[in-house]
Amino acid sequence: MYDGKKPLLIEAGPGSGKTTVLIERVKYLLNNKGIDPESLLVITFTKKAANELKTRLSEETDNISELDVQKMQISTIHGFCAKILEKAGYVNLSIIGDDLGEKINMFVRKHLEELGFTGIAYASKRDAKNIINKYEEYCTFGVDSQNLIKYIQDNYPISQDYIDFVEQYMEENEGKFPKMEVKENKEFKQSYYNALYLQVAKSYPIYKELMEKENVIDFGHMQLKALEYLRENPDSVFKNILIDEFQDTDPIQMEIFKILMKNCDSATFVGDIDQSIYGFRGSYDNYFEQLSNEYDVKRISLNTNYRSTNQIIDVSEALIKPQRDVHSEKDLKGNRDIDFPIYYISNEDKDNEAENICEFIKYLKETGKIDNYNEIAVLTRSVTSNGNCIKPLMNLLNENNIPYAIKGNKDLLDKDEIKSILTLIYYVISEDKDHHIMNSWEKKWLNLKAFTDTDFKMKLCNLSDETKEILFNIQEQYENDVVAAEKDVSIEVTGKKSRVRSFGGVFKKYNKPEFENGQEILKDIVNKVSFPYLNVQNLEKWGIKNKEDLAFFDKLFEIRENILSEDIEYKNKLTILEIYMRLLEINDYFNADFINNPNNQDEISNLAFISNTLYNYEQMYYNKAIRGAFWFLYTNIEDYGSSNVDPNGVQLMTVHKAKGLEFPVVIVASFSDKKFPSKFISPNPDNGYIHGKPAFFTPYEFLKYKDFENESEEVLIHEEEENRIIYVAMTRAQDILVLSSLVPPSDKENEITYKGSSLVEDLLINKNYAMSLQAKEIEIPKTVCKKPDFEEELLELSFTSLKSYLQCPFRNKLLNHFHFKISDKTQITYGKVIHKALEVINKRIKATGEYLGDDEVKNIVENLFYTNPNIAYDRKQKLKTDKLDDIVDNVIHYYHTFGNKIKVIDSEVQFNVKNKDYGITGAIDLIYETDDGKIGLLDYKYTSSEAKYMKWHKKQLYVYVGVLKSLEEWKNKEISELKVYAIKSRKLVGIPVDYDKINEIMQEMDTVAKNIDENKYPRQKDQHCNKCAFKRICGIDYVN
Repeated sequence: MYDGKKPLLIEAGPGSGKTTVLIERVKYLLNNKGIDPESLLVITFTKKAANELKTRLSEETDNISELDVQKMQISTIHGFCAKILEKAGYVNLSIIGDDLGEKINMFVRKHLEELGFTGIAYASKRDAKNIINKYEEYCTFGVDSQNLIKYIQDNYPISQDYIDFVEQYMEENEGKFPKMEVKENKEFKQSYYNALYLQVAKSYPIYKELMEKENVIDFGHMQLKALEYLRENPDSVFKNILIDEFQDTDPIQMEIFKILMKNCDSATFVGDIDQSIYGFRGSYDNYFEQLSNEYDVKRISLNTNYRSTNQIIDVSEALIKPQRDVHSEKDLKGNRDIDFPIYYISNEDKDNEAENICEFIKYLKETGKIDNYNEIAVLTRSVTSNGNCIKPLMNLLNENNIPYAIKGNKDLLDKDEIKSILTLIYYVISEDKDHHIMNSWEKKWLNLKAFTDTDFKMKLCNLSDETKEILFNIQEQYENDVVAAEKDVSIEVTGKKSRVRSFGGVFKKYNKPEFENGQEILKDIVNKVSFPYLNVQNLEKWGIKNKEDLAFFDKLFEIRENILSEDIEYKNKLTILEIYMRLLEINDYFNADFINNPNNQDEISNLAFISNTLYNYEQMYYNKAIRGAFWFLYTNIEDYGSSNVDPNGVQLMTVHKAKGLEFPVVIVASFSDKKFPSKFISPNPDNGYIHGKPAFFTPYEFLKYKDFENESEEVLIHEEEENRIIYVAMTRAQDILVLSSLVPPSDKENEITYKGSSLVEDLLINKNYAMSLQAKEIEIPKTVCKKPDFEEELLELSFTSLKSYLQCPFRNKLLNHFHFKISDKTQITYGKVIHKALEVINKRIKATGEYLGDDEVKNIVENLFYTNPNIAYDRKQKLKTDKLDDIVDNVIHYYHTFGNKIKVIDSEVQFNVKNKDYGITGAIDLIYETDDGKIGLLDYKYTSSEAKYMKWHKKQLYVYVGVLKSLEEWKNKEISELKVYAIKSRKLVGIPVDYDKINEIMQEMDTVAKNIDENKYPRQKDQHCNKCAFKRICGIDYVN
């Protein structure tokens, strides 16, 4: 084990035991060097990797205690940055980063006007993603905003004619931007592009200010703030740093690591530049080479691949060696001493490829070459592209009853249950007024035919055949009338008879460039035809008489009335999620029997997914903005994937999703000229657009951390990354590797051509690494490697989920298993504000050792109060805001009577404790110490009836004691006091520390975990049933 002072750079090739090396390095530093575990910082690429590392270290028996593991900082870079910012005093920040980019999207959409995207630089909410992409680039690569703005002003002028036209049009049209008119005028279109380009650059500083104002931050700026703090405060408790997946480092992260290196005793970097495939996230630079050039490093290569056969290692090494940097000592060799051939398939098109792959999968299973379908992974550059085999392969797997799981497929909108719920939301927010030009959904499926099972199966109502026929005919007649109206208008406009024969053809025709006023023509056509509004009068007019069907529409119209009526007070209007749940339960489709049916789990998960988006919308905007929520889904749902996670099925995924995984059989599919590997696309195209989206190119002279000398250098970097993507794909295979190409086979026997690249031809044919699966009498060996062990995620329980299960297991299933979201009640909204305020104040008291003063406490509470969108919206509606004064007074009273008389040990103490069966997660509001040295736990409750729920308050604090006592750090510490502070009634209630009761509640938690593992979720009556958000779904008689 290396013991020198130089930074240690470990090149860990595929299958070389990287995690084992990390663990051994940690053990060496602790046991041999005797370092303080609190001085150890380990950065991983994902939370999952961090948790796995903690678990494996905890299981080690070589003198690594559980307490040692708890003291280490093992986290993602974002977890580390959050800790740094907390130390810097940023304790009230909310993170608007998430895997889908949903929250940051909502944030930018919400603030488009404040960001300056109005007037000549108007941007629609659909444009938010493009704007965010530029902000991310500016942040990651260090933009020089001032000079970039000057560059755009000098080189991308905005014509005065364009300015005058837009301003006059918007003045005459109630502020509406002339989108189509601008699009149809070449000069105006260019000026509009230039105006947006300039405003994106100008708005970036405003974006940062808005985040500061609202106490939110995205992941990139979290890193940037942490870097700024470390530059001013370079001394760190972390004297020993280990960076995993170093090849995926971006420029800001590298700057952070450099500062940490200056002040540490040991620095270890583990990774593999040959597996660097995240250039699109900013990880394009070779920091292995940079470290070697800038520092005197000790470089070690792990050259034994324990995963793959010799042939897989040979072919992957042959691919990647030519581009390996000069400092590398990597030269991978196998350990298994197994020789299996590599195979390739030639395919005429994607359908033919899907057939060949499906037949191969069937062959492997039917002949016993594999034991389970999950031994096979099909990897592609993308799982959403129409140009590869994934979609036809999924169809064939379904037809052949072959299970599969897919990750990253953007197919949520294809699901019947999703179209069904979107249809009902659409019809409850629709008003009877002049109809707009139809959007793409309305033209295709979001119309009266949605109730008739024509384009998809309507899940949320089951109308009679008679009603379905009526609605179908009404919609059909409307579409025919539009086609007929177009024929009249066509003669007026062109003087010629129209050749349009279909409803969709009408819109397609007038969206063509030759019709400069195409939108106006379409408006004229649509206005000539009576639109079939769905309302009571029309149902009667159309002759719908089935009583059950009419009852269904009555329920629909009742919800619509609540949304649209101005006579209903704001406080009595339904929230977004209340409307969502009402629509799910509207026709008894989504009931307890359906939920408990194991065949419906994916469908339920998809519906739960939508509830999470709606919840985020409630939190970012306000909770009754159902129209805005619907249109957010309209512009974003095509990026969302459905639930399909069968662990026993064939695994379909992108190469990026497969990174870090291994499979006995890997099929790398859909190699195709310029698609896989992909061709280089200039970031500065002549027409300013990439795939139809504005590029808004930032010259590299204005980016601190992006320094390509010319485009040819950028092309080379792109091509090398594409080779690395193929390398990563190949090296996922343990026993059998198949390369499948979308290129027609040549006439030559056993040969495959590869347009635009010599990869397959050179590696597989000329060097005889592979044989064709199309060859006759080929014999595939049985897989002999260790088979995949897909462990289910460890169940995590919190006190909230424990309480939920004890009150009603069925409700717990919806909330904690499927993760349905429900609206926060007003009480909860205020409670969250107060809890956050107390957390912020207590953390600052801990840092400074003294009370902040009443004025500062008031400022903190007010800031949190008014940055909550639902409270802010209440204020706009002139609802009660005297709550603020009460909250401020109550918080100050707490500090005057109790909070100022104790020592804050810690606040909002997060814990995640695991045993072999489940984990316990949560956060303790406050751990304190009294003047006489007693340690206590305190929980805040926003209530005026502290005695009403005392049973649950006791259990919660007993769980906290049980958790703390399971930690080595607390085993020998006495917890002497347990208290609940009721904020509204201003009462401090003591709870006796009773270890018999504490053991009982911990045993109760064991029982609940066992019941959940056994899928026991019975419905259970209690006094809260009539207030439950799921009461109609449950169907149990309410207890009043």
